Amino acid sequence: MSSSLHTILVTGATGFLGLHLCQHLLDQGYRVKAVGRQPVYPLTHENLSYHPIENIDGKTDWQDLLDDVAVIVHLAARVHHMKDRKMKALSAYQEVNVRGTQQLVRQAVKGNVKRFIYVSSIKVNGEQTFEMPFRAEDHPQPQDAYSLSKLQGEQILKEEARRQGMEWVIIRPPLIYGPKVKGNFQQLIALAKTPYPLPFRLLKNQRSLVSVFNLVSFIECCLHHQNAHREIFLVSDNQDLSTSQLLLALRKALGRGGRLFPFPLFVLKLFGLLTGKRRQVGRITESLQVNIEKSTRLLNWLPPVTVEEALKMTVAESLK
Repeated sequence: MSSSLHTILVTGATGFLGLHLCQHLLDQGYRVKAVGRQPVYPLTHENLSYHPIENIDGKTDWQDLLDDVAVIVHLAARVHHMKDRKMKALSAYQEVNVRGTQQLVRQAVKGNVKRFIYVSSIKVNGEQTFEMPFRAEDHPQPQDAYSLSKLQGEQILKEEARRQGMEWVIIRPPLIYGPKVKGNFQQLIALAKTPYPLPFRLLKNQRSLVSVFNLVSFIECCLHHQNAHREIFLVSDNQDLSTSQLLLALRKALGRGGRLFPFPLFVLKLFGLLTGKRRQVGRITESLQVNIEKSTRLLNWLPPVTVEEALKMTVAESLK
């Protein structure tokens, strides 16, 4: 697929990943149709058109946007919120992540879109790993309404595309970080910025991460690679870190000393239990690793940016 001849439609284009992806695709010579909820788009380019859509659900009309679109990269989703009440959250996730995806897939088929790339979540595989990292072939084990809705979105894409002959690719990234990141990683940066010693020296967990630079590189590879069709991929930086290693790396990028001290793990977990922050503490203390052997073997892809380089760029942006 020649980048100069193909138009890519990106949903969720105003989000953290969407902005980076659209800029990367434009830099590589693709024409981009960006779809987002904001009235104004921060990027400008002669090969970019922006199309605000208020809601993505089972009634969204995509037909006018699909002319000449070769590939759809579907990033838009209702993302995971810790404070969502169970039944309300389930309904909201279903509306956007399931029925919204189904509507887009069905209209993509009618619009003769060649390939549909669905960016899902590693949470479809589960919340944590123990002795073995997650693999793309593992049986899904979603643990909450968000991850269940992402799995259902995957299943709809595979079934609808199979019946109609449209190519599909599914990508399940772990925690994504990079310049202007928000959410959990932004909180880690804030923690690293504190001048105080932190009680995490004893943490030996291992977490897979993926920088936004490596993820957009992988997505671009999936736009055209023949071996990507009908495959589910896990992706990471291919360098797992413990929470203590990550905080030390962040503090190094900030120009600060390490200053971590040992603290019993069971006390951290008890603190999380007593304060209602068990899941937040779990993300700091537990492991979640992914095996990307399939991604590197089938697509001949390797992460182009090292963890150290990506962390430096992420921290530099946070200091502006």
